[in-house]
Amino acid sequence: LSTTKQLYQSLRREITQGDWRMPLLEIGEARFLSLSGREFESYDRLRAASNLIFSQADYLNEKMRSEILSLYYYVHTALYEKISEHGSTLPLLYSGKNLTFNSNFKLAFDYQIAFNQVRLHNYPISHLVSAVKKLDKNHLKVLACIGYRETGILARLNKDFKATHLFFKSAMQIARQMDLITNIKQIRMSQGFTYYSEGNIDLAEETFLNIQLDGKLDPASPVLYENLALIAKHRNDLDLSVELVEKALQIATQLDSISRLPGECLYLGETYENHFGELEKAGHYYKLGYDHAMRYAKHGISLTGDRKNIVDAYVSFITRNNPSNSHSNAGVHKDPFTFAQGKPWKEIKDIFQHQLILYHTQEPPNSKRLAKKLNMPATTLYSLQDRLKNRGYLLPVKDSPLSAEKHDLHGFIKEHEELSWEEINRIFEREMVHYLYEKYGYNKNRMANILELSYPSIINKTRELTQVDEHFLPN
Repeated sequence: LSTTKQLYQSLRREITQGDWRMPLLEIGEARFLSLSGREFESYDRLRAASNLIFSQADYLNEKMRSEILSLYYYVHTALYEKISEHGSTLPLLYSGKNLTFNSNFKLAFDYQIAFNQVRLHNYPISHLVSAVKKLDKNHLKVLACIGYRETGILARLNKDFKATHLFFKSAMQIARQMDLITNIKQIRMSQGFTYYSEGNIDLAEETFLNIQLDGKLDPASPVLYENLALIAKHRNDLDLSVELVEKALQIATQLDSISRLPGECLYLGETYENHFGELEKAGHYYKLGYDHAMRYAKHGISLTGDRKNIVDAYVSFITRNNPSNSHSNAGVHKDPFTFAQGKPWKEIKDIFQHQLILYHTQEPPNSKRLAKKLNMPATTLYSLQDRLKNRGYLLPVKDSPLSAEKHDLHGFIKEHEELSWEEINRIFEREMVHYLYEKYGYNKNRMANILELSYPSIINKTRELTQVDEHFLPN
C-alpha cells in the first residue's frame, strides 16, 4: 500500500489539472483509497473525477471519454455499495457496460450486475454463480476470487452453510495460488463469521485470531475487532466487547470509514447507556456518531442505515436525558412528518418545498440570493415558486415579507439547513418514505392508494427499506 501511495503522489507532481490523464488519476486514487479503507477520501476523489469528466473533458475524443466514464461508473458503484448507497447502482452498471469496448471489462460489469440482481431483486444464486464462473474461465482470477467469496456471503444469508463453505474454498484456492494477501484475510473473516452463524463460537474465534493484520491502519482491523467484540458479547463479556469496538472505532476514525464509524458509535452509545448506565460516555459516542453522519450528509451521502440510526439515537438520547432543553430543541425533537399522514405524495412534496422556501427566505425576499444559497438555478426556483402559487401556497413578495408559520417541518429543515436544494429534498423523500412505510403497516398497496402513486413507484421507493443487508459486521 505504501508503494502505491508513493506512486500516486509522484503522478500528482507530474500530471497537471488540464492533462487528459487527470480523471484517470482521480479514479485510480479513489479506488486505491477505497481498498485502503479511506472511504470518505475515496468519495472526495470520485467527486473530483466527476467534475473533470462531466464539465472539463471536452478535449477528450469520444472513445477515450467513453472508456474513462465506464471506469468511473465501475469504481463509483463499488464504493457506493460499500457505504450502502444503493439507489442508482444498477442503472450506472448497465451504462458502464455499454460504454466500454473492452470484453473483459464487460464481464466485470456482468458480474457486478448479477451480484446486485441476486442481492436486491431476488434472482436465484445460480445466476451469480454463472457470472463468476465466466470470470474464472476467462482468467480474471482476482475478480473471480472476490466473486466466489461474495457468492458465499449471499449463500450464508440464505442459511445454506454447505454451499457457503464450498464457495469460500474456491475463493481461497485462487487467493493462495496468486498470493492475494488482502483477499485471504477477507475470506478468513467471512469463514469465521460463518462459523459464528452456525453456532461454532470457538472455531470462529480461532479463525479470527489467526488473521494477521498489516500495520495499525489495516482496513481489515475494524472488522476483525468488531467480530471479536461480537463473540465477547455472545459470552456476556461486555467489558471486553466494548474495549474491542473502541479499538475498532479508533482505527475507523483515522481512516474516516463511512461504512464502519456510525455503527460502532451506535453500539458503544447503546451499550454504555443500556448495560452500564454510563450516560456521559453514552452521550459522547452518540454525539460523535451524529457529528460524523451529519458531516457525511452535508457532502451528499444519505442518512440511511447506521447513519440514520445514530442520528435518531442521539436526538432521542438528548430528549430523554436533557428535559431542560426540550423547549429550546422543540423544533428538532418534534416529529416533523406527522402532517403527511393521509395526504397524497404530490401534496406532501409541495408542503415540504413551500416550508423550505419560507424557512430560507431572506428579509426582504430575494429569489436570486435564495437560489444561490440552495445551490439551484434561479430559473428552476422561479418555476417552482410559480407552481406553488398556482396551487394556492402563499409566498413572500417584495416589500411585504410573509412570516414563516412554525410548521413542524422547520425542525427537520434546521437540522439540514446547510444542504443544497437537491440534497435536502433527496434526504426528505427517503426519510418520509421510511416514516410512511411504517405508519401504513408496511402495506405497499395501501401506501400506493393513499399517496396516489403507482404500485411500481412504491416498490422503487421502498426498495432500500426492504433489501436484506448484513447489519453490523458484514463479512
